[in-house]
Amino acid sequence: MLTRTQITRILIEGDRKLLQQLCCQIEERHEITVVKPPEKSLVMSKARDSVSGQPFYLGEVLVTECTIALGDVHGFGLLIGEDAERAYELAVVDAAMMATLPETEGWFELLKQEEQRIAERRALESARIMKTRVQFDTMEESYGKR
Repeated sequence: MLTRTQITRILIEGDRKLLQQLCCQIEERHEITVVKPPEKSLVMSKARDSVSGQPFYLGEVLVTECTIALGDVHGFGLLIGEDAERAYELAVVDAAMMATLPETEGWFELLKQEEQRIAERRALESARIMKTRVQFDTMEESYGKR
């Protein structure tokens, strides 16, 4: 079972068409009330010092957030950056999942497949990056032979 955080991460990092598809399924069958329209705001970005373990704030981050109601269930969409449409779509999907609507039954399989594609894409990116890695210990030997 996926957590709410995992679902949000998959929908933000994954294929945009999946999020749009899931949102459209709910919009076609249910009445959605926008409680708080998509708007930009700033939030503090919190980090933890790697040595002392103490939390500190890096600074402010621009986010877009939206809140909708699906009957008596509220959905919330929040993402880094400026994307009002995506924040709204996230809120609709969040509300549908919280209300456990019948349309959401097949979603977990779709989300798991998208999570796998994201993992594969990251592995490819990591492999490409590792090809450019500099081996400093071997550099020293080759420079010393000149």
